[in-house]
Amino acid sequence: MSHHSRLTLTAFALVAAGVFAPVAQASGFQLREQSPSSQGNAFAGVSAGGQDISAMFFNPAGMTQFSGLQFDLGASLIAPSAEMSNGQGTRTSALAAFPAYGPISGPTNYSNSAESKVAPSLYGMYSLSNDLKLGLSVNAPFGFVTEYDSDFVGRYHALKTDLKIIDVAPSLAYRINKEWSVGVAFVARYADATLTNAVDFGLIGFPNTIPGTLDGTAKLTGNTWGYGYKLGVTFQPTDALRMGLAYHGAMNMTLKGDISFQYPGNAPAPLVSGFQAEGFKNGGGKAELDLPADTSFGFDYKVSSTFSFQGEACLTTWSRFKQLNVELTSNAGLPVTNVVTNENWRDTWFFSVGGVWKVDPAWTLRGGLAHDMGAVTDGYRTPRIPDGDRTWVSLGASYAFSKSFSVDFGYTHLFVKDSTLNLTTTASQTDPNFTRGNLTGDYKLSANVFALGARFSF
Repeated sequence: MSHHSRLTLTAFALVAAGVFAPVAQASGFQLREQSPSSQGNAFAGVSAGGQDISAMFFNPAGMTQFSGLQFDLGASLIAPSAEMSNGQGTRTSALAAFPAYGPISGPTNYSNSAESKVAPSLYGMYSLSNDLKLGLSVNAPFGFVTEYDSDFVGRYHALKTDLKIIDVAPSLAYRINKEWSVGVAFVARYADATLTNAVDFGLIGFPNTIPGTLDGTAKLTGNTWGYGYKLGVTFQPTDALRMGLAYHGAMNMTLKGDISFQYPGNAPAPLVSGFQAEGFKNGGGKAELDLPADTSFGFDYKVSSTFSFQGEACLTTWSRFKQLNVELTSNAGLPVTNVVTNENWRDTWFFSVGGVWKVDPAWTLRGGLAHDMGAVTDGYRTPRIPDGDRTWVSLGASYAFSKSFSVDFGYTHLFVKDSTLNLTTTASQTDPNFTRGNLTGDYKLSANVFALGARFSF
């Protein structure tokens, strides 16, 4: 297999894998920040119905708590920090005999590769009767931006990742009796991504070129639709206690896109033509991805007329994401037409506890703590995925201007466990990292989340 064909494959696989890469929000690439009111108590009890109709994102059965016509508008500013230090890039040991194949150049520290992003949310609910509720939600459940400078030491692994995902979900909930309610939602999901990484054309042009002297870029733009569902139930055995159980079905998505290459400006025309002939040419590709299922349980217990205590647990089956299968749809006649990249993510648990204090008819205060596991294991962490276990500390407040209008504010600081990069390549030319090189480094991660919402009822 030629260096040219292998890197064509590597570039597309790396970019496609980055579409589903986390920064410092929820586990994996989720954005749990879908309710400004529930942000304040770390989403404790949200599966039991939460504080308002925004809980329909987590459990559609929770709508039966509310009546009339209601709207909830929200936005969460997610401001992550991903600081890299002690970075080092080296090339495969198979090339150690050649002096030109030594360390990869570039800054060894990077102050922050993550960019702030706003996750909007919109909810509406209409009471068809006292017991039957119709809802609609629009959310951004996944999404982030990371970007490195073009001389970053890990540039062959990642440069820019920009992901936007929007869910539109009509929902229906029915109160069977005083104790039991059930709910269902249909989910239509749209994903759009732009991703880039550097290509060391100097390496793949061996023996006529020198590594690191002919850098170009590979860029993938893609979009797709996917469809899924949510199921939920709530149970209220007493006036003081309410519990909820919800399931978000797994979703298989096919990301279809175009890959393009920017060639180094100092590369002679015959060399560029040779790259194109080997497969470094604009074309198409697709990737099949298995997205996880969520199973969540929550409770809300009224300790007194002014204070309630909540808890939440959620299991996300990230272990479904074992491999990324990529097919190069426009590489007919070339040696490589598909690739499998090992991901080997793990299932994650989210746990939270919180409290809500009704100070007076106008003011409500909230607080909460949570622990959220990272989905990526140490041997598979990349610059696109500086993931780690998180601890949440949340505070929030609501103010009711009237019975029909109130505003919510929530704040969370995420303490993320320090993580390391340890990407290695073997001497085998079939190793996906053969042309990217080895990459090590340390990450310090954290995030601040500011959520603001407004509720209207009629």
